[in-house]
Amino acid sequence: MNKDTDLKGVIGAALTPIDSHQEIDVLALKDHCENMLSKGCEFVSVFGTTGEGASFSSQQKIAALIALSDLGMDMSRHIPGIIASSIADAASLYKTASELGCRAALIIPPFYYLPSGNEGVVNFYEAIVASAGTPDLDIVLYNFPFFSGVPFTPSLVKDVVARLGARVVGIKDSTGNLKDGLELIASFPDLSIFTGDDRILSRMVSAGGAGMIGGLPNLFPEDSVTLYKGGVDDAFESRAAKRIEAIDGNGGLISLKALLSDKYNQPSFYKPLPPLLPLSDDIRTALKLELNL
Repeated sequence: MNKDTDLKGVIGAALTPIDSHQEIDVLALKDHCENMLSKGCEFVSVFGTTGEGASFSSQQKIAALIALSDLGMDMSRHIPGIIASSIADAASLYKTASELGCRAALIIPPFYYLPSGNEGVVNFYEAIVASAGTPDLDIVLYNFPFFSGVPFTPSLVKDVVARLGARVVGIKDSTGNLKDGLELIASFPDLSIFTGDDRILSRMVSAGGAGMIGGLPNLFPEDSVTLYKGGVDDAFESRAAKRIEAIDGNGGLISLKALLSDKYNQPSFYKPLPPLLPLSDDIRTALKLELNL
């Protein structure tokens, strides 16, 4: 990681509140993002995987980003997720993020047609930038092969960087694989390498990683920041690990949404968009007891 970069710390991958018409509840989203920032997150990332980014249209996401800006949010604290298999959709989001002054964009590779080798992935990213009018906005590559089918190996990262240059400033590695995460850190000392997994956060940071972009800061932002800063005891690490295991073992983002809805007493956080179903009341109650919420 570049020692002079500001692209580090805990980045809250925001859940998306949804109103009764299945539209984004922008006011609730703004309040939630500002809460995470006030609790120590350096940035927030809306419309990534945790934010159901693949379930909203590009028009919905663009309108929400513009509305957040109009409501007075500091968009330089935003690193919006761009999850789109269409070059035009991804480019529209990238262009909007740049125009609004966002810090960077977190862009996943194409996730329907499998790319024809490294060149296909590189061509996709290059086409996004060109179609957006080549704005000067940093890119964080999104390594989540479970959804995209495209693993960001060191070879692929090198090829993307060779084509896009200094525009690529980081990687979010959502695999939870410590060995591969450490390899990325060692291979790209000038990039900000983030994990999405609390269980390996402290070891990634100790090895030169930039921090995390993840879902747990939605509920526990201060604990995530403490974990990032390091020096915690085994009990703290164990509690963080048990939290993510409990959440991921019960649907991941739908558990986060149900628990955050209760925390804020805000119904718009509870239901996800189809095809996801909301968490059952039984599991919701059991999780609250297990996590002391």
